[in-house]
Amino acid sequence: MKKYTFLGIFIILLGVGGLTLAATTTKTPVKAPAKTTKTVVKTPVKKTTTVATKFDYEAWIPYWRKTEGAANATANLDKLTQISPFNYELKLDGSNIIDDAGVINEEPWVSLIAQAKKKGVKVYPTILAYPHNDTEKNNLYLLLAQRESRNAHIQDIMETVTMNNFDGIDIDYEAKTAETRDYFSDFLTKLGTELHKKNKQLICTIEARTPPESKFATTSPEVLQKIEYSNDYKAIGAACDQVRIMMYDQMNDDQVLVNANSAQGNLYMPVADIEWIKKVATLALWDIPAKKIIMGVPTYGYKYEITPATATNRAKYSRIGSMNWNYADELAKSIGVTPIRNSAGELSFTYATSTGVNGEDLGGIKQYLIWYSDAQAIADKIKIAKLYGLGGIAIFKIDGGFDPKLWSVLK
Repeated sequence: MKKYTFLGIFIILLGVGGLTLAATTTKTPVKAPAKTTKTVVKTPVKKTTTVATKFDYEAWIPYWRKTEGAANATANLDKLTQISPFNYELKLDGSNIIDDAGVINEEPWVSLIAQAKKKGVKVYPTILAYPHNDTEKNNLYLLLAQRESRNAHIQDIMETVTMNNFDGIDIDYEAKTAETRDYFSDFLTKLGTELHKKNKQLICTIEARTPPESKFATTSPEVLQKIEYSNDYKAIGAACDQVRIMMYDQMNDDQVLVNANSAQGNLYMPVADIEWIKKVATLALWDIPAKKIIMGVPTYGYKYEITPATATNRAKYSRIGSMNWNYADELAKSIGVTPIRNSAGELSFTYATSTGVNGEDLGGIKQYLIWYSDAQAIADKIKIAKLYGLGGIAIFKIDGGFDPKLWSVLK
């Protein structure tokens, strides 16, 4: 959920999985989802009662589109079990201030939160930390590595939760260094303990992790020995009440799928391929209890300029902006193009033009790829989450620009 200026949308850029290289061996076993077994019922048949398993529908609502997002969420609270106003940002200038960027005690948050509580929908606002450079990465490391600053930060979070009577907090600290891993785990463990004392919950949002055998075009013992992650899945799974895994912004992170699609001549820049999320979920299940895992699903997409493939080179993609369902739908209609359901289970279309969006001359014909998520793509991901026995899904993001059919698939 990294912040970008284009269309005022937060996204994550590359870095899926928070992977760095160091001299540590990481095993990556493959775990299949729980198998379904048949139950043979002998006569006489006895009447039984089936207890439904809880499946959460959660949503992030960004402060930069809070008016539209809050209105959408308020009108559909009966479809949700949790909401996370994407409101707070941790300043990484060394001050460690939790910035109330969206002003949580003003409208439309006040009314949304009141209505959520009235309907029994839990409220877990998000605190985002996203370092943009080495200095900010180091400041985040120092905050978590030093006991005094770490404890002070926990106290600040506790005050934010208790003063506003939230049900808990969502910690979304991304792009950390591998050296931060153990300190981050310790921070979450202590924060969770303090929250539980107040009957509050700790929600943790982390990057997706692509299995190394899929992430790299080729793997070897030497490569595997150098893999080290910035998140300790096992420790996070133990410390947090829920673990929201951001299963989106895949792009070219899975080289196995990239190669397979290239071989078939497919354009391929997925937000979240259904086959990729299966791999991500399977890997996470080794270390995190299934019911704690919440599958993060996207409502958005991207626009790319394409350099077409040649006899010796694959197609190349230059991302030039973000794209939500509304923008994509309007663009497709304006140029008379019908989006297709692509190999990843999402929507996409291409077009060529010599004129920019503002009528400017582009200096020649440019080819573009629009790739984005819709309600059907999300419905397919919900099926996978349920098949794998996960605890639910978390939608990024509710901002008024998503496929309006979304609400009908949350069931």
